[in-house]
Amino acid sequence: MPRASTSDAHRSQGGEGVLTAADELAERISAARRLREHHLWEILRSLPSLAEARDDAIFRQQFRALMERDDLEGASRALVDAARPSRHLDRLQSIDGNWIARILSREAAPSRSVAVHVDRVAAIMAALVAADRRASGPAKH
Repeated sequence: MPRASTSDAHRSQGGEGVLTAADELAERISAARRLREHHLWEILRSLPSLAEARDDAIFRQQFRALMERDDLEGASRALVDAARPSRHLDRLQSIDGNWIARILSREAAPSRSVAVHVDRVAAIMAALVAADRRASGPAKH
């Protein structure tokens, strides 16, 4: 199944704007066959919705413990739960070898972000990154 490239979508908008951290993460996730530990650390360091989690010593300790146990799915779910505005993983399903993840926001104006990837953790993280991209609006040109 071909995956859409964020850079292609960005170029199709006709601008030469700067990619946001979420845009760059979306490209990296899309290109990865399987997400690894360093990808999740980068997501924690980069996404605006995880700023509070980055500053929370207890969250960082719990996240590190998940990573040390090589529990990437648990760590990815912890990132979703730590995001602000509040979000939750509503759906995670495998169809024909592809994982579909849907994240719902719990804002006053709820929204949803859906991602498809061959890797379960990548699908979850792609949906979280998509939620951040949606929340931050279009890239500035």
